[in-house]
Amino acid sequence: MQNLYWRLESILVSEQDIDNASESRNNDREEAPGFFDGIRTQLAMTHGVELARRYFTINAFDGLLPILGILVGGYISMAHQTPSLIYQTSLLAILATSSAMLVSGITSSYLAEGAERKRDIQELEQSMLADLHNSIHWKASRTTTIVVSVINGLSPFLTALITASPLALVFFGFSVQLSFLVAILMGMGILFALGLFLGHISRTNMVIYGIKTAASGVAIVVLTYFFSVVLGA
Repeated sequence: MQNLYWRLESILVSEQDIDNASESRNNDREEAPGFFDGIRTQLAMTHGVELARRYFTINAFDGLLPILGILVGGYISMAHQTPSLIYQTSLLAILATSSAMLVSGITSSYLAEGAERKRDIQELEQSMLADLHNSIHWKASRTTTIVVSVINGLSPFLTALITASPLALVFFGFSVQLSFLVAILMGMGILFALGLFLGHISRTNMVIYGIKTAASGVAIVVLTYFFSVVLGA
């Protein structure tokens, strides 16, 4: 029973204690660093940093490959179609796809992560016979859900837009074909960079990881070309 009381004392920190601690920290720090320090602390409590990093990498990878497929398909189609028409349709497809990934990433992660962490809090409440609402653990769980959800949506969205950014070269007088080619090379470069990042995290050969991720881009090119031959596009 004494152990249970000790756990309750350590976890259920009163609002007054939190406010007093925050006030003492703010006397020595500026408001912005204190805010971000608080988020980092809450993420550390729930292992949210590792989770956010994993979401960022996976969704950047998943967000890039569909855009790369659109770019490769558009580039191949220019051999038989008007480049300006291919440009317009491909650009619209890229914007629509990236927007869908943004909305889908945020909402799906928020609902899924929110449900999982709500269940964890409920199980902890049942084991401790206490209400953890507005406790440190409850706030950390909520912060982690929000941060991970935003990263889950922004990661594929921003990766897609960066990959397609060379298409803007058309507005500076460059040809549509060249802008598509540069965008494809940009996508391959980002894939390789993601591999380097994964190699750094795993503390293994970064170049090997980069080659592995770039190979998925090569596979997209080969498959798209194969389907273009089959369909006669």
